[in-house]
Amino acid sequence: MNTDNRLIGVMIVVMSLFFMSFAYGSESNIKTATETISSKRSGIDEEGSKKDSDGKPDESGGILPMGTLHMVIMEDRTEVLSKIDKQRNATLAYLTKERLAVTGELEKELNRVTDLFQSERQATMVEMEAIGNRIVENAILKSERLIDHFFIRAVQLALIIVIACSILGFIIFRLVAKRKSTPL
Repeated sequence: MNTDNRLIGVMIVVMSLFFMSFAYGSESNIKTATETISSKRSGIDEEGSKKDSDGKPDESGGILPMGTLHMVIMEDRTEVLSKIDKQRNATLAYLTKERLAVTGELEKELNRVTDLFQSERQATMVEMEAIGNRIVENAILKSERLIDHFFIRAVQLALIIVIACSILGFIIFRLVAKRKSTPL
């Protein structure tokens, strides 16, 4: 934060010097151009600075020569851009480290949740198997009771039929024996 404030202060001073030099240089160039006609031709290159016919920056007028001012601004700009690049790289490295840490934590949490679901599923399966076994055992027990009850009732019915037949047979036998003993 402190270096940023210093950097902003330096940029303000350099820009104010640049504007003052440009304004003063423009006034002196106008006076010089109107007073004398020079054989030199001036042109504008890609950077927008004035150059004479030799290709050197025009250093006429101003508190600071324009070429020097452009060099100072360019050096300052490259310094600022290199600092920004270093900060960007540091931020990128920090964010990458944080992303990897968060990803690792998420993987651990995912594994924990997966293990929890797996153990819950196994517990549920054991419980369902126990419930199924109880249902089957109860069904078998009930069917055994039903079968036993059926056979007991069948035996009781058979005994009743046997007793009824024997009583009926005894009665019929007595009647037949009485008829034989009494003459007609």
